[in-house]
Amino acid sequence: MSKVNKSKTLSLDEIKNIIARDIKLGSEHDNLSDTTVNLYTRQLIKLYKAGVAKEQWSPNEFIANIQYPNKYDDVTFQKTFKVQSSTIVALLMSICTSKESLILTLNAMCKMVKNRYRDAFGYYNTIRKELSKQNKAAKLDNELTPEEEKKYISYEELMSVPGKVAKVLNETYGKIFLSRSEFEELAKAKRTDYLKLVFDYITLWLNVHYPLRLVWPSVMLTPEEGANCLQGNVLHLNDFKNVRLMGPQTIQLDSTTMSLIKSYLEFLTNTVREQPSKLLWRIFNRQPDQ
Repeated sequence: MSKVNKSKTLSLDEIKNIIARDIKLGSEHDNLSDTTVNLYTRQLIKLYKAGVAKEQWSPNEFIANIQYPNKYDDVTFQKTFKVQSSTIVALLMSICTSKESLILTLNAMCKMVKNRYRDAFGYYNTIRKELSKQNKAAKLDNELTPEEEKKYISYEELMSVPGKVAKVLNETYGKIFLSRSEFEELAKAKRTDYLKLVFDYITLWLNVHYPLRLVWPSVMLTPEEGANCLQGNVLHLNDFKNVRLMGPQTIQLDSTTMSLIKSYLEFLTNTVREQPSKLLWRIFNRQPDQ
């Protein structure tokens, strides 16, 4: 665990980097994909924000509470999980609305302390296993048939889908976003295949990380009255509806997503030589040399 500098206030990105680093350190032999590390990091950032709001924890205190959970007696909790409760677990349970979310965050906490803080790992793993058992039992009355199971994937599998496309791009073309000269070296048919993969990757990333029904294809890059648009890292939804009209909404996009969008737009401008008015410009429907 790298020491946190107490002399300055850490930015959220710095805290994310510390958490991601600790997850990788604790699971160095597990070969976690970048997508999984990012998923676990997002879960722990939610927990960190709750710790700041409810416990006034500093980054050091948050990490220390994961590594050395502050345990206390809770008869009901101990009856269910056979271990004491703790401040960090109580906080986690107060912010999670489903067992799936609880289990996912406990997975992240286990990875963060694995092989280095064995008592903490055993503690979180015990709670995680009991929750998994409860979750499985709760679903027994709603078991899927083998045919139905083929239609569904787990949350973690869903979150890993964009990463699989990125892997194909990296293995086939050496990187995700080619320069203009690298792009022009491709045969015309290969250009179309490559552009389709790039567009698929961006589309999948946005829809998996921000599953906004019918929104992404309509997002403009410059403000337009009554339209959905992206300004800086804020997504303005002026035409948003789910099963009913929701009214104007704003969503602040995370730094990883914004970095990807920035690289993608620079790619469209510098490599494809286009200035799109909408974020999800369907580049693969045009001829690469136009």
